[in-house]
Amino acid sequence: MKLLVVTDPMCSWCWGMSAEVDRTANELNASVELDFLLGGINTHATQPIGDFGRRHLMKIWHEVHATTGQQFGFKLPDSFVYNSTLPCLAVQVVREHLGKPPFGYLHRLQQLFFVEGRNINDAELVAEVAEDFGVPRDTVRRESSSERIRQLVGFEFSTSRGYGTNALPSVLWERDGERGLLAGGYLDSATLIDLAQRKNDSLRQVEID
Repeated sequence: MKLLVVTDPMCSWCWGMSAEVDRTANELNASVELDFLLGGINTHATQPIGDFGRRHLMKIWHEVHATTGQQFGFKLPDSFVYNSTLPCLAVQVVREHLGKPPFGYLHRLQQLFFVEGRNINDAELVAEVAEDFGVPRDTVRRESSSERIRQLVGFEFSTSRGYGTNALPSVLWERDGERGLLAGGYLDSATLIDLAQRKNDSLRQVEID
């Protein structure tokens, strides 16, 4: 069985759950594969976020921090467009070049945004960070703007939330070409591990029967 975390570089609850996802991956190890799908945040936005939007985000971030204990810097970049398309394109490029889910790169982008207040809609910044994960920055610059990558990411946006919830993060299960919703919203690692193991056991039982 595979677990698919529906997440996004600019999703505050996803950042709040990132350490729990890492703990889950370490605990389940080889028994359940862990991957993610990109959900997309405000993907049609073109204007910088205003004062009301900034206050609203700060309120959410304080709630996430209080609930999860995850670190936040509680600051946003100046003249920032709250649209996650560009960093999602970069994540897809890094995924293809690494040949595996780039959780490390995704979580580093989230850290830059939520803790350090950096603008991860800066193409140069996301390309520079990719070099730390073994992907040349020129590759990220070039391929992020390709129509093929844009279509892949657009398809992921359109399909990732079509399993019974629009909440981010959410977790899907997948096995033998079948996929369904495991849970919607924030989960700690203990709950996620328990749900994953129960679902995996039930799928195995169906095979036996």
